[in-house]
Amino acid sequence: MDAPAHPQNDKALNAALLAALFIAGVSLLREGPHLDNVIDSWPFFTSAFFSGMLIGFVGWTLAFGVTPQLKFSGSYRHPWLAALILGVAFASAASYLNRTFASPTERTITAEIDSVEEGKGNRWHLTVKTPDGRYQRYLITNDVATLLKNEKMVRLSVAHGALGFDYIARFGPLRQ
Repeated sequence: MDAPAHPQNDKALNAALLAALFIAGVSLLREGPHLDNVIDSWPFFTSAFFSGMLIGFVGWTLAFGVTPQLKFSGSYRHPWLAALILGVAFASAASYLNRTFASPTERTITAEIDSVEEGKGNRWHLTVKTPDGRYQRYLITNDVATLLKNEKMVRLSVAHGALGFDYIARFGPLRQ
């Protein structure tokens, strides 16, 4: 573990890493709104992101024999870029896997509807006040938004995510 890579390879490698970071960022932008539907999504996102960062940094330093240093110039930035790329990629992949392979449960949550708002594109957001007093925002479809616009309460159906984090899978009006 000595000197960093040769300067002539540095620019091409840096460009490839930045392109990979852009692609990982786009995948997180597409998957990010689905993180809203994970119950307590903050620990889910941070654990996936920092696990990916750790694996990326350690993997790069071991694979290329670079001594880890707190420098961001030249070839010393490559382990940091690899860490950021894998952190973003792990967060988006974890969200996709957690919701795609979720198993339905019988558990439901009833909550008071605070607002149903149109977001960017064809996205709608439902903000509810949960029984514990917290406000939560969820991503919903246009059909669900139409169904819930004039309702006061909503029934949230919970699915157990593949990675252990519960996910709100269905939304429906609470009929009394």
